[in-house]
Amino acid sequence: MSSGSVDGKQPLTVQPGELRLILQALRSDILEDVDTRLLKSIDRLVMDLELKQRKPQNGLSEKTSQSKQIGNPKELPPKEFVLRNSTLTNLWENAHLRSVYNICLSLFVLLYLNITIFYSLDTEKLKKDLAVVSWTFGQFHIVTALWFGINLSIVFLLYPAFRFWANTRTFVKKKSMYDSLFLALFILYEFVLLYIPAKVVVSYNLPPVSSFAILAEQSRLFMKVHAFVRENVTRALKYKPHQDGDKEDSKPCPEVEKLIYFLFAPTLVYRDNYPRTPQIRWHYVAWNFLQVFCCIIGAYIPCTYYIVDTFNNIGTEPIPLEKFMGTLAMSIFAGGILMFLVFYGMFHCWLNAFAEMLRFGDRMFYHDWWNCTSFAKYYRSWNMVVYDWLYSYIYRDMYIVLGRSRTGAMLTVFLISAIIHEYILAICFKFVFPLLFILFSTFGVILVFITRRRTSSFWNVFLWGSMFQGWGLLTVFYSLEWYARINCPRTLNSWLDYVVPRSFTCDVISLPS
Repeated sequence: MSSGSVDGKQPLTVQPGELRLILQALRSDILEDVDTRLLKSIDRLVMDLELKQRKPQNGLSEKTSQSKQIGNPKELPPKEFVLRNSTLTNLWENAHLRSVYNICLSLFVLLYLNITIFYSLDTEKLKKDLAVVSWTFGQFHIVTALWFGINLSIVFLLYPAFRFWANTRTFVKKKSMYDSLFLALFILYEFVLLYIPAKVVVSYNLPPVSSFAILAEQSRLFMKVHAFVRENVTRALKYKPHQDGDKEDSKPCPEVEKLIYFLFAPTLVYRDNYPRTPQIRWHYVAWNFLQVFCCIIGAYIPCTYYIVDTFNNIGTEPIPLEKFMGTLAMSIFAGGILMFLVFYGMFHCWLNAFAEMLRFGDRMFYHDWWNCTSFAKYYRSWNMVVYDWLYSYIYRDMYIVLGRSRTGAMLTVFLISAIIHEYILAICFKFVFPLLFILFSTFGVILVFITRRRTSSFWNVFLWGSMFQGWGLLTVFYSLEWYARINCPRTLNSWLDYVVPRSFTCDVISLPS
Protein backbone atom coordinates (compact mmCIF):
# COMPACT_ATOMS: atom_id res chain seq x y z
CA MET A 1 0.00 0.00 0.00
CA SER A 2 1.38 3.37 -0.96
CA SER A 3 1.80 6.06 1.62
CA GLY A 4 -0.75 8.31 -0.08
CA SER A 5 -3.54 5.72 -0.35
CA VAL A 6 -6.48 5.12 1.93
CA ASP A 7 -7.88 1.57 2.20
CA GLY A 8 -6.16 0.63 -0.99
CA LYS A 9 -7.73 3.43 -3.00
CA GLN A 10 -5.76 5.95 -4.98
CA PRO A 11 -5.74 9.53 -3.53
CA LEU A 12 -8.10 12.05 -5.06
CA THR A 13 -6.08 14.60 -7.00
CA VAL A 14 -7.35 17.97 -8.23
CA GLN A 15 -5.50 20.05 -10.74
CA PRO A 16 -4.73 23.68 -9.72
CA GLY A 17 -6.82 25.03 -12.60
CA GLU A 18 -9.85 22.94 -11.65
CA LEU A 19 -9.50 23.92 -8.00
CA ARG A 20 -9.39 27.57 -9.00
CA LEU A 21 -12.63 27.25 -11.00
CA ILE A 22 -14.36 25.42 -8.15
CA LEU A 23 -13.33 28.08 -5.63
CA GLN A 24 -14.41 30.89 -7.98
CA ALA A 25 -17.85 29.29 -8.43
CA LEU A 26 -18.13 28.81 -4.68
CA ARG A 27 -17.14 32.44 -4.12
CA SER A 28 -19.78 33.66 -6.59
CA ASP A 29 -22.49 31.56 -4.97
CA ILE A 30 -21.57 32.80 -1.49
CA LEU A 31 -21.47 36.45 -2.59
CA GLU A 32 -24.80 36.14 -4.41
CA ASP A 33 -26.41 34.57 -1.35
CA VAL A 34 -24.97 37.27 0.92
CA ASP A 35 -26.17 40.03 -1.42
CA THR A 36 -29.68 38.60 -1.49
CA ARG A 37 -29.89 38.22 2.27
CA LEU A 38 -28.38 41.67 2.86
CA LEU A 39 -30.85 43.38 0.50
CA LYS A 40 -33.78 41.62 2.14
CA SER A 41 -32.53 42.60 5.59
CA ILE A 42 -32.07 46.23 4.55
CA ASP A 43 -35.55 46.37 2.98
CA ARG A 44 -37.07 44.85 6.11
CA LEU A 45 -35.22 47.32 8.35
CA VAL A 46 -36.24 50.31 6.23
CA MET A 47 -39.85 49.14 6.23
CA ASP A 48 -39.84 48.82 10.02
CA LEU A 49 -38.38 52.31 10.41
CA GLU A 50 -40.93 53.77 8.00
CA LEU A 51 -43.79 52.14 9.88
CA LYS A 52 -42.54 53.49 13.19
CA GLN A 53 -41.91 57.02 11.92
CA ARG A 54 -44.92 57.33 9.63
CA LYS A 55 -47.16 60.26 10.46
CA PRO A 56 -50.93 59.87 10.69
CA GLN A 57 -52.44 60.82 7.32
CA ASN A 58 -55.77 62.12 6.07
CA GLY A 59 -56.93 63.11 9.54
CA LEU A 60 -56.86 59.60 10.97
CA SER A 61 -54.66 58.92 13.95
CA GLU A 62 -52.48 55.86 14.16
CA LYS A 63 -54.44 54.68 17.15
CA THR A 64 -57.71 54.85 15.23
CA SER A 65 -56.20 52.98 12.30
CA GLN A 66 -54.88 50.26 14.57
CA SER A 67 -58.19 49.93 16.36
CA LYS A 68 -59.98 49.52 13.05
CA GLN A 69 -57.61 46.77 12.00
CA ILE A 70 -58.06 45.03 15.35
CA GLY A 71 -61.83 45.37 15.18
CA ASN A 72 -61.94 44.16 11.57
CA PRO A 73 -59.42 41.37 11.18
CA LYS A 74 -60.64 40.72 7.61
CA GLU A 75 -60.09 44.33 6.53
CA LEU A 76 -57.83 44.57 3.50
CA PRO A 77 -54.62 46.48 4.30
CA PRO A 78 -53.99 49.82 2.59
CA LYS A 79 -51.13 50.53 0.23
CA GLU A 80 -47.90 51.17 2.15
CA PHE A 81 -45.01 53.25 0.75
CA VAL A 82 -41.47 52.38 1.81
CA LEU A 83 -37.99 53.40 0.65
CA ARG A 84 -36.84 50.79 -1.88
CA ASN A 85 -35.36 50.39 -5.36
CA SER A 86 -36.88 48.87 -8.45
CA THR A 87 -36.40 45.15 -8.93
CA LEU A 88 -34.11 45.51 -11.94
CA THR A 89 -32.04 48.15 -10.16
CA ASN A 90 -31.20 45.59 -7.48
CA LEU A 91 -30.66 42.81 -10.01
CA TRP A 92 -28.17 44.87 -12.01
CA GLU A 93 -25.90 44.81 -8.95
CA ASN A 94 -25.27 41.15 -9.68
CA ALA A 95 -22.35 40.79 -12.07
CA HIS A 96 -23.92 37.88 -13.96
CA LEU A 97 -27.21 39.66 -14.59
CA ARG A 98 -25.38 42.86 -15.43
CA SER A 99 -23.62 40.91 -18.18
CA VAL A 100 -27.03 39.93 -19.61
CA TYR A 101 -27.91 43.63 -19.72
CA ASN A 102 -24.61 44.40 -21.46
CA ILE A 103 -25.29 41.67 -24.03
CA CYS A 104 -28.72 43.13 -24.85
CA LEU A 105 -27.23 46.62 -25.03
CA SER A 106 -24.50 45.49 -27.44
CA LEU A 107 -27.08 43.75 -29.65
CA PHE A 108 -29.14 46.92 -29.87
CA VAL A 109 -26.06 48.97 -30.71
CA LEU A 110 -25.22 46.59 -33.54
CA LEU A 111 -28.85 46.70 -34.71
CA TYR A 112 -28.81 50.52 -34.78
CA LEU A 113 -25.51 50.46 -36.66
CA ASN A 114 -26.97 48.05 -39.21
CA ILE A 115 -30.02 50.26 -39.72
CA THR A 116 -27.80 53.35 -40.11
CA ILE A 117 -25.75 51.66 -42.84
CA PHE A 118 -28.91 50.45 -44.56
CA TYR A 119 -30.44 53.95 -44.63
CA SER A 120 -27.18 55.47 -45.88
CA LEU A 121 -27.38 53.12 -48.88
CA ASP A 122 -31.13 53.62 -49.50
CA THR A 123 -31.99 57.28 -48.92
CA GLU A 124 -35.44 56.94 -50.51
CA LYS A 125 -36.40 54.38 -47.88
CA LEU A 126 -35.11 56.78 -45.20
CA LYS A 127 -37.28 59.62 -46.50
CA LYS A 128 -40.31 57.36 -46.68
CA ASP A 129 -39.88 56.04 -43.13
CA LEU A 130 -39.18 59.52 -41.72
CA ALA A 131 -42.39 60.71 -43.33
CA VAL A 132 -44.28 57.93 -41.54
CA VAL A 133 -42.65 58.85 -38.21
CA SER A 134 -43.37 62.55 -38.73
CA TRP A 135 -47.02 61.81 -39.46
CA THR A 136 -47.33 59.47 -36.46
CA PHE A 137 -46.09 62.18 -34.07
CA GLY A 138 -47.94 64.95 -35.90
CA GLN A 139 -49.97 67.80 -34.38
CA PHE A 140 -48.11 67.49 -31.09
CA HIS A 141 -48.86 71.13 -30.29
CA ILE A 142 -52.48 70.05 -29.69
CA VAL A 143 -51.24 67.35 -27.30
CA THR A 144 -49.17 69.91 -25.38
CA ALA A 145 -51.98 72.46 -25.17
CA LEU A 146 -54.49 69.86 -23.99
CA TRP A 147 -52.06 68.51 -21.39
CA PHE A 148 -51.52 71.97 -19.95
CA GLY A 149 -55.27 72.60 -19.99
CA ILE A 150 -56.06 69.44 -18.00
CA ASN A 151 -53.39 70.15 -15.38
CA LEU A 152 -54.45 73.78 -15.02
CA SER A 153 -58.08 72.76 -14.59
CA ILE A 154 -57.07 70.42 -11.76
CA VAL A 155 -55.00 73.05 -9.93
CA PHE A 156 -57.16 76.14 -10.54
CA LEU A 157 -60.65 74.63 -10.81
CA LEU A 158 -60.98 71.30 -9.03
CA TYR A 159 -58.69 72.05 -6.09
CA PRO A 160 -60.27 75.43 -5.17
CA ALA A 161 -63.74 73.86 -5.40
CA PHE A 162 -62.73 70.95 -3.17
CA ARG A 163 -60.97 73.26 -0.71
CA PHE A 164 -64.00 75.55 -0.54
CA TRP A 165 -66.35 72.61 0.10
CA ALA A 166 -64.04 71.10 2.74
CA ASN A 167 -63.64 74.39 4.63
CA THR A 168 -67.29 75.49 4.52
CA ARG A 169 -69.28 72.28 5.02
CA THR A 170 -68.98 72.48 8.82
CA PHE A 171 -70.92 75.78 8.77
CA VAL A 172 -73.75 74.46 6.59
CA LYS A 173 -76.86 73.14 8.31
CA LYS A 174 -77.98 70.72 5.59
CA LYS A 175 -74.69 68.93 5.17
CA SER A 176 -76.08 65.96 3.25
CA MET A 177 -77.51 68.23 0.54
CA TYR A 178 -74.29 70.24 0.45
CA ASP A 179 -72.21 67.07 0.13
CA SER A 180 -74.49 65.72 -2.60
CA LEU A 181 -74.08 68.95 -4.56
CA PHE A 182 -70.29 68.68 -4.40
CA LEU A 183 -70.46 65.02 -5.40
CA ALA A 184 -72.61 65.86 -8.42
CA LEU A 185 -70.20 68.60 -9.50
CA PHE A 186 -67.23 66.27 -9.06
CA ILE A 187 -68.86 63.56 -11.18
CA LEU A 188 -69.60 66.21 -13.82
CA TYR A 189 -65.93 67.28 -13.77
CA GLU A 190 -64.80 63.68 -14.21
CA PHE A 191 -67.20 63.25 -17.14
CA VAL A 192 -65.85 66.40 -18.81
CA LEU A 193 -62.31 65.17 -18.16
CA LEU A 194 -63.16 62.01 -20.08
CA TYR A 195 -65.17 63.67 -22.86
CA ILE A 196 -63.08 66.66 -23.99
CA PRO A 197 -59.77 64.85 -24.74
CA ALA A 198 -61.61 62.09 -26.62
CA LYS A 199 -63.55 64.74 -28.56
CA VAL A 200 -60.33 66.56 -29.49
CA VAL A 201 -58.68 63.34 -30.69
CA VAL A 202 -61.63 62.46 -32.92
CA SER A 203 -62.38 66.00 -34.16
CA TYR A 204 -58.79 66.79 -35.16
CA ASN A 205 -58.19 63.21 -36.39
CA LEU A 206 -54.91 63.01 -34.52
CA PRO A 207 -52.41 60.31 -35.57
CA PRO A 208 -51.91 57.21 -33.37
CA VAL A 209 -48.93 58.28 -31.22
CA SER A 210 -50.35 61.74 -30.52
CA SER A 211 -53.74 60.20 -29.74
CA PHE A 212 -52.18 57.66 -27.41
CA ALA A 213 -50.21 60.37 -25.59
CA ILE A 214 -53.40 62.35 -24.93
CA LEU A 215 -55.46 59.33 -23.87
CA ALA A 216 -52.72 57.91 -21.64
CA GLU A 217 -52.30 61.26 -19.87
CA GLN A 218 -56.08 61.64 -19.64
CA SER A 219 -56.36 58.24 -17.93
CA ARG A 220 -53.43 58.95 -15.61
CA LEU A 221 -54.74 62.35 -14.50
CA PHE A 222 -58.27 61.00 -14.16
CA MET A 223 -57.03 58.33 -11.74
CA LYS A 224 -54.95 60.89 -9.84
CA VAL A 225 -57.93 63.24 -9.47
CA HIS A 226 -60.09 60.40 -8.22
CA ALA A 227 -57.39 59.30 -5.76
CA PHE A 228 -56.85 62.84 -4.40
CA VAL A 229 -60.54 63.50 -3.79
CA ARG A 230 -61.21 60.01 -2.50
CA GLU A 231 -58.39 60.09 0.06
CA ASN A 232 -59.25 63.57 1.34
CA VAL A 233 -63.03 63.27 1.50
CA THR A 234 -62.67 61.25 4.71
CA ARG A 235 -60.50 64.00 6.19
CA ALA A 236 -63.07 66.67 5.31
CA LEU A 237 -65.99 64.62 6.67
CA LYS A 238 -64.20 64.01 9.99
CA TYR A 239 -62.90 67.55 10.34
CA LYS A 240 -64.07 69.54 13.35
CA PRO A 241 -63.30 73.21 13.86
CA HIS A 242 -61.40 74.47 16.90
CA GLN A 243 -58.83 71.70 16.53
CA ASP A 244 -55.16 72.37 17.07
CA GLY A 245 -54.29 74.50 14.07
CA ASP A 246 -50.59 73.70 14.32
CA LYS A 247 -51.19 70.12 13.30
CA GLU A 248 -51.14 69.72 9.55
CA ASP A 249 -53.40 66.68 9.61
CA SER A 250 -56.15 68.62 11.39
CA LYS A 251 -56.78 70.71 8.27
CA PRO A 252 -59.76 69.63 6.15
CA CYS A 253 -57.78 69.94 2.91
CA PRO A 254 -54.06 69.50 2.14
CA GLU A 255 -51.99 72.29 0.67
CA VAL A 256 -51.93 72.76 -3.09
CA GLU A 257 -48.20 71.98 -3.13
CA LYS A 258 -48.97 68.41 -2.13
CA LEU A 259 -51.43 68.07 -5.00
CA ILE A 260 -48.93 69.46 -7.52
CA TYR A 261 -46.26 67.02 -6.30
CA PHE A 262 -48.76 64.17 -6.56
CA LEU A 263 -49.63 65.09 -10.17
CA PHE A 264 -46.03 64.40 -11.23
CA ALA A 265 -45.09 61.66 -8.75
CA PRO A 266 -44.86 58.14 -10.24
CA THR A 267 -47.79 56.80 -8.23
CA LEU A 268 -51.59 56.86 -8.52
CA VAL A 269 -52.29 56.48 -4.78
CA TYR A 270 -52.42 59.78 -2.89
CA ARG A 271 -50.62 60.39 0.40
CA ASP A 272 -49.67 63.65 2.05
CA ASN A 273 -46.10 62.44 2.42
CA TYR A 274 -44.00 59.84 0.66
CA PRO A 275 -40.58 58.36 1.47
CA ARG A 276 -37.96 60.65 -0.04
CA THR A 277 -34.36 60.09 -1.11
CA PRO A 278 -31.74 62.54 0.19
CA GLN A 279 -30.52 63.88 -3.19
CA ILE A 280 -31.02 63.85 -6.97
CA ARG A 281 -28.57 61.98 -9.20
CA TRP A 282 -28.90 63.92 -12.44
CA HIS A 283 -26.62 61.54 -14.36
CA TYR A 284 -29.03 58.74 -13.44
CA VAL A 285 -31.95 60.83 -14.73
CA ALA A 286 -30.16 61.55 -18.02
CA TRP A 287 -29.22 57.88 -18.50
CA ASN A 288 -32.82 56.73 -17.98
CA PHE A 289 -34.20 59.26 -20.44
CA LEU A 290 -31.56 58.20 -22.96
CA GLN A 291 -32.70 54.59 -22.54
CA VAL A 292 -36.32 55.67 -23.09
CA PHE A 293 -35.28 57.29 -26.38
CA CYS A 294 -33.43 54.12 -27.40
CA CYS A 295 -36.51 52.03 -26.58
CA ILE A 296 -38.62 54.28 -28.82
CA ILE A 297 -36.12 53.81 -31.65
CA GLY A 298 -36.07 50.10 -30.93
CA ALA A 299 -39.87 49.94 -31.16
CA TYR A 300 -39.78 51.87 -34.44
CA ILE A 301 -37.71 49.14 -36.12
CA PRO A 302 -40.19 46.23 -35.78
CA CYS A 303 -43.11 48.58 -36.45
CA THR A 304 -41.59 49.79 -39.71
CA TYR A 305 -39.97 46.60 -40.99
CA TYR A 306 -42.69 44.24 -39.80
CA ILE A 307 -46.00 46.08 -39.61
CA VAL A 308 -45.79 48.78 -42.29
CA ASP A 309 -43.93 46.78 -44.92
CA THR A 310 -46.05 43.67 -44.31
CA PHE A 311 -49.56 45.08 -44.05
CA ASN A 312 -49.56 48.26 -46.15
CA ASN A 313 -51.12 46.41 -49.14
CA ILE A 314 -53.96 44.89 -47.11
CA GLY A 315 -57.20 45.36 -49.03
CA THR A 316 -55.57 45.92 -52.41
CA GLU A 317 -54.55 42.29 -52.85
CA PRO A 318 -55.54 39.36 -50.64
CA ILE A 319 -52.88 37.54 -48.63
CA PRO A 320 -52.60 33.79 -49.29
CA LEU A 321 -53.53 31.76 -46.25
CA GLU A 322 -50.13 30.08 -45.98
CA LYS A 323 -48.38 33.48 -46.06
CA PHE A 324 -50.78 34.82 -43.44
CA MET A 325 -49.99 31.89 -41.15
CA GLY A 326 -46.28 32.65 -41.56
CA THR A 327 -46.97 36.28 -40.75
CA LEU A 328 -48.90 35.21 -37.66
CA ALA A 329 -45.95 33.10 -36.54
CA MET A 330 -43.50 35.97 -37.10
CA SER A 331 -45.78 38.26 -35.12
CA ILE A 332 -44.65 36.48 -31.96
CA PHE A 333 -41.16 37.89 -32.53
CA ALA A 334 -42.34 41.46 -33.18
CA GLY A 335 -44.88 41.37 -30.34
CA GLY A 336 -42.25 40.03 -27.94
CA ILE A 337 -39.84 42.86 -28.80
CA LEU A 338 -42.58 45.46 -28.31
CA MET A 339 -43.55 43.88 -24.97
CA PHE A 340 -40.01 44.08 -23.61
CA LEU A 341 -39.44 47.62 -24.89
CA VAL A 342 -42.75 48.89 -23.46
CA PHE A 343 -41.99 47.35 -20.08
CA TYR A 344 -38.38 48.46 -19.81
CA GLY A 345 -38.80 51.89 -21.39
CA MET A 346 -41.99 52.85 -19.53
CA PHE A 347 -42.14 50.97 -16.25
CA HIS A 348 -38.44 51.04 -15.44
CA CYS A 349 -36.64 53.92 -17.20
CA TRP A 350 -39.40 56.53 -17.45
CA LEU A 351 -40.80 56.04 -13.95
CA ASN A 352 -37.36 55.83 -12.35
CA ALA A 353 -36.31 59.05 -14.08
CA PHE A 354 -39.28 60.96 -12.65
CA ALA A 355 -38.86 59.29 -9.26
CA GLU A 356 -35.24 60.43 -9.14
CA MET A 357 -36.10 64.01 -10.12
CA LEU A 358 -38.82 64.17 -7.45
CA ARG A 359 -36.77 62.19 -4.89
CA PHE A 360 -39.65 59.72 -4.72
CA GLY A 361 -38.39 56.86 -2.56
CA ASP A 362 -40.72 53.93 -3.26
CA ARG A 363 -39.67 52.71 -6.70
CA MET A 364 -41.28 49.29 -6.68
CA PHE A 365 -43.13 49.93 -9.95
CA TYR A 366 -43.15 46.22 -10.81
CA HIS A 367 -42.19 42.89 -9.27
CA ASP A 368 -40.32 39.99 -10.86
CA TRP A 369 -43.20 39.16 -13.21
CA TRP A 370 -40.84 37.15 -15.42
CA ASN A 371 -40.69 34.47 -12.68
CA CYS A 372 -44.46 34.17 -12.23
CA THR A 373 -46.19 30.82 -12.64
CA SER A 374 -49.75 32.15 -12.23
CA PHE A 375 -51.54 34.85 -14.18
CA ALA A 376 -52.97 36.36 -10.99
CA LYS A 377 -49.46 37.15 -9.73
CA TYR A 378 -48.40 38.32 -13.19
CA TYR A 379 -51.24 40.87 -13.33
CA ARG A 380 -50.24 42.13 -9.88
CA SER A 381 -46.55 42.35 -10.81
CA TRP A 382 -46.45 43.69 -14.39
CA ASN A 383 -47.66 47.24 -13.67
CA MET A 384 -47.88 47.89 -9.94
CA VAL A 385 -48.63 51.61 -10.41
CA VAL A 386 -52.02 50.90 -11.99
CA TYR A 387 -52.53 47.78 -9.86
CA ASP A 388 -52.15 49.83 -6.65
CA TRP A 389 -54.86 52.23 -7.85
CA LEU A 390 -57.22 49.41 -8.80
CA TYR A 391 -56.56 47.68 -5.49
CA SER A 392 -56.95 50.84 -3.37
CA TYR A 393 -60.04 52.36 -4.99
CA ILE A 394 -61.84 49.52 -6.78
CA TYR A 395 -60.91 46.15 -5.30
CA ARG A 396 -61.13 47.17 -1.63
CA ASP A 397 -64.48 48.92 -2.17
CA MET A 398 -66.02 46.08 -4.12
CA TYR A 399 -64.68 43.62 -1.55
CA ILE A 400 -66.89 45.32 1.06
CA VAL A 401 -69.86 45.98 -1.24
CA LEU A 402 -69.99 42.38 -2.46
CA GLY A 403 -69.92 40.92 1.03
CA ARG A 404 -66.15 40.34 1.29
CA SER A 405 -66.07 38.38 -1.96
CA ARG A 406 -62.56 38.37 -3.37
CA THR A 407 -63.71 36.69 -6.60
CA GLY A 408 -66.40 39.30 -7.21
CA ALA A 409 -63.97 42.14 -6.50
CA MET A 410 -61.39 40.59 -8.84
CA LEU A 411 -63.90 40.21 -11.68
CA THR A 412 -64.96 43.84 -11.25
CA VAL A 413 -61.33 44.97 -11.48
CA PHE A 414 -60.82 42.89 -14.64
CA LEU A 415 -63.93 44.35 -16.24
CA ILE A 416 -63.00 47.96 -15.48
CA SER A 417 -59.41 47.42 -16.62
CA ALA A 418 -60.57 45.81 -19.88
CA ILE A 419 -62.97 48.71 -20.55
CA ILE A 420 -60.22 51.30 -19.96
CA HIS A 421 -57.79 49.51 -22.30
CA GLU A 422 -60.44 49.12 -25.01
CA TYR A 423 -61.49 52.77 -24.64
CA ILE A 424 -57.91 53.96 -25.21
CA LEU A 425 -57.42 51.75 -28.29
CA ALA A 426 -60.83 52.57 -29.79
CA ILE A 427 -60.34 56.34 -29.58
CA CYS A 428 -56.68 56.11 -30.56
CA PHE A 429 -57.27 54.04 -33.73
CA LYS A 430 -60.73 55.56 -34.50
CA PHE A 431 -62.43 52.16 -34.69
CA VAL A 432 -63.72 49.47 -32.33
CA PHE A 433 -61.99 46.12 -32.62
CA PRO A 434 -62.57 44.47 -29.22
CA LEU A 435 -59.86 41.83 -29.45
CA LEU A 436 -57.99 43.16 -26.41
CA PHE A 437 -61.23 43.38 -24.44
CA ILE A 438 -62.09 39.77 -25.30
CA LEU A 439 -58.61 38.47 -24.47
CA PHE A 440 -58.46 40.43 -21.22
CA SER A 441 -61.97 39.88 -19.88
CA THR A 442 -62.43 36.25 -20.91
CA PHE A 443 -59.21 34.33 -21.50
CA GLY A 444 -57.35 36.47 -18.99
CA VAL A 445 -59.88 35.66 -16.27
CA ILE A 446 -60.01 31.96 -17.17
CA LEU A 447 -56.22 31.68 -17.03
CA VAL A 448 -56.24 33.25 -13.57
CA PHE A 449 -58.33 30.36 -12.25
CA ILE A 450 -56.44 27.72 -14.26
CA THR A 451 -52.98 28.80 -13.07
CA ARG A 452 -53.96 29.57 -9.48
CA ARG A 453 -51.55 28.00 -6.96
CA ARG A 454 -49.35 26.64 -9.76
CA THR A 455 -45.66 26.58 -8.86
CA SER A 456 -43.90 24.30 -11.34
CA SER A 457 -41.63 25.71 -14.04
CA PHE A 458 -44.00 24.39 -16.73
CA TRP A 459 -46.50 27.10 -15.87
CA ASN A 460 -43.83 29.78 -16.18
CA VAL A 461 -43.14 28.49 -19.70
CA PHE A 462 -46.89 28.47 -20.35
CA LEU A 463 -47.19 32.07 -19.13
CA TRP A 464 -44.35 33.23 -21.39
CA GLY A 465 -45.87 31.46 -24.38
CA SER A 466 -49.27 33.01 -23.67
CA MET A 467 -47.79 36.50 -23.40
CA PHE A 468 -45.84 36.19 -26.65
CA GLN A 469 -48.87 34.81 -28.47
CA GLY A 470 -51.18 37.48 -27.03
CA TRP A 471 -48.93 40.37 -28.08
CA GLY A 472 -48.50 38.74 -31.50
CA LEU A 473 -52.25 38.39 -32.06
CA LEU A 474 -52.85 42.01 -31.05
CA THR A 475 -50.08 43.19 -33.39
CA VAL A 476 -51.42 41.24 -36.40
CA PHE A 477 -55.16 41.84 -36.13
CA TYR A 478 -55.02 45.51 -35.20
CA SER A 479 -52.61 46.04 -38.12
CA LEU A 480 -55.00 44.18 -40.44
CA GLU A 481 -57.93 46.35 -39.36
CA TRP A 482 -55.90 49.58 -39.59
CA TYR A 483 -54.79 49.04 -43.18
CA ALA A 484 -58.13 47.54 -44.20
CA ARG A 485 -59.74 50.85 -43.23
CA ILE A 486 -57.17 52.68 -45.37
CA ASN A 487 -57.36 50.54 -48.50
CA CYS A 488 -60.85 48.99 -48.42
CA PRO A 489 -63.94 50.99 -49.46
CA ARG A 490 -66.44 52.03 -46.81
CA THR A 491 -69.62 49.92 -46.93
CA LEU A 492 -71.55 51.39 -43.97
CA ASN A 493 -72.47 55.06 -43.76
CA SER A 494 -73.59 55.14 -40.14
CA TRP A 495 -71.89 54.78 -36.78
CA LEU A 496 -71.86 51.04 -37.42
CA ASP A 497 -68.81 51.57 -39.62
CA TYR A 498 -66.78 52.34 -36.47
CA VAL A 499 -68.04 49.23 -34.69
CA VAL A 500 -68.13 46.59 -37.45
CA PRO A 501 -64.56 45.50 -38.37
CA ARG A 502 -63.88 46.34 -42.01
CA SER A 503 -61.34 43.55 -42.30
CA PHE A 504 -64.24 41.09 -41.94
CA THR A 505 -66.05 42.45 -45.02
CA CYS A 506 -62.93 43.17 -47.10
CA ASP A 507 -61.12 40.53 -49.13
CA VAL A 508 -58.09 40.31 -46.84
CA ILE A 509 -57.13 36.63 -46.87
CA SER A 510 -57.44 34.33 -49.89
CA LEU A 511 -58.41 30.79 -48.96
CA PRO A 512 -57.00 27.88 -50.95
CA SER A 513 -59.32 26.63 -53.68
